[in-house]
Amino acid sequence: MKKMKGVLVAFLAAVMLTGCLGRSGGSALNGESSRIYVTGEGTLQTSTVEAYAEQDYYRADELKAYLEEAVSKYNETHGQGAVTLESCNLEKGNATMVFRYGSGNDLAGFASEYEDKENQVDSIAVTPFSQVMGQSESEGVAFIKASDGKPAEKKALSSRGDCFAVVLKAKQPVTVQTQGRLLFVSDNVVIKDRYTVQTAEGKNYIIFK
Repeated sequence: MKKMKGVLVAFLAAVMLTGCLGRSGGSALNGESSRIYVTGEGTLQTSTVEAYAEQDYYRADELKAYLEEAVSKYNETHGQGAVTLESCNLEKGNATMVFRYGSGNDLAGFASEYEDKENQVDSIAVTPFSQVMGQSESEGVAFIKASDGKPAEKKALSSRGDCFAVVLKAKQPVTVQTQGRLLFVSDNVVIKDRYTVQTAEGKNYIIFK
């Protein structure tokens, strides 16, 4: 179980050859692509999506058991509650797995250890914007407004100190979705919609309501 996604592909192929019945419940994060999700309370989740050749039958219970074992092994080393399997779903040609994390370090560690490449980050933290505003200024970060992509004025940024900031470092782009509406992002971030962005290589700031 060193390589979650690589092994998962083989697992799904074996499942569909067995001809066994079974299907698991859905999740609010079930979608067509993998992403990191940040709740309004600052909790971190990931949705990992793997495509498979859809058949009339499969064993979702075996997928769930496999994922629960992977989570259990990780928690044995990093502490109970470091990672929780929220849901897994086999539907419409996609296997979707949703995990919740105790901290940003747990997200980064679990995604790296089990090779969830679409959600791999070097670090991620969620904090009130007021706590990192000075840091972003010293780094010379330029912010843009999520509403229209235009440069954000310092006064507008200062008035939003109580909002959440996601500070993320990664070697490759990842998709991040916030529960609350986006307000500002660093100018290296690509805005996809009012709640979703694609980060850039390096350090990224995402401010949401």
